Amino acid sequence: MELTEFISGLINEGNVTVAADLLSFEEADLRTAAIHLQQYYEDDCREMPHTAPALDMEAALWAAGYLYTTVQFILLRNLDASLLDTHLPAYKGERTPAAIYSADLTLRYLPDLFLLAKGLSPADPLIARFYQTAHQWPFSAAAIPLTEQVDLSAINEHPSLRQAYTDRIIQARNLSQSRLPENLPFVQAALGSYAAQLWPQFDTVINEIIL
Repeated sequence: MELTEFISGLINEGNVTVAADLLSFEEADLRTAAIHLQQYYEDDCREMPHTAPALDMEAALWAAGYLYTTVQFILLRNLDASLLDTHLPAYKGERTPAAIYSADLTLRYLPDLFLLAKGLSPADPLIARFYQTAHQWPFSAAAIPLTEQVDLSAINEHPSLRQAYTDRIIQARNLSQSRLPENLPFVQAALGSYAAQLWPQFDTVINEIIL
């Protein structure tokens, strides 16, 4: 029950353990993990603004497995980089609002993995894979400074995701994301007339844009 225990530890305790070798999850483990993710979704969506997207279990399980294996690659430095493509495959489905939110049940911990991997060389292939994943799943990466344009169309089309994404940008004080044309008006609206008090650096950016 490797994946199930990983999800339980991540959600309930904030601590995880992973196997010392790369593995494929057993069907029984995946079924039990799906039950945990279903319960987590039902609890989490109550905290979302508006109405949260539906649960996409395929995306939720992919993300949980992806996070599990990513932790393995961070901790088990004997693993060869040539194994990344095989054991960290990209999500094959469409990144719909449901897929984005369902994957985020575990991918929201992606910024923590950046901190966990801070000792790795910037040239490490795993770091490049982190940024690739962050660009593909920007909703889960609102706290990560990204230098390239990201596709926010699926986020923008769903009121719940759009509001939650804006809130995350503000909470993370992510100036690089806040000043993007797709995000700027939403961040401005959320902060309202309290920008100078709540986020002085953002208020400075706005004043510079106006000038």
